[in-house]
Amino acid sequence: MMGYGGQPMKVIKANRALLKKSRSFKELRKDYLDYTKATKLYFKELTDVERKIVRDKIRAQAKKDSIQEIIIYIISFAIVLGTFYAIYYYG
Repeated sequence: MMGYGGQPMKVIKANRALLKKSRSFKELRKDYLDYTKATKLYFKELTDVERKIVRDKIRAQAKKDSIQEIIIYIISFAIVLGTFYAIYYYG
């Protein structure tokens, strides 16, 4: 009945192996800083006309989204009121 004694020893051995593999915060930070310095992002330069077109598209989409959201709220409110009325009237 001593077969269960080996399991804790295996766990301890595995944990020790993991501790040896861990890297310090300074090492990870150094690698991360090196990586971010190597990554350069280049964006297309827009003319004023193109910037205005993009801005107008974004504003139009935002207006459309807000109108849809208001319609959804109104429909939801009507459904809730209808449900309460049905419960009161038929219940």
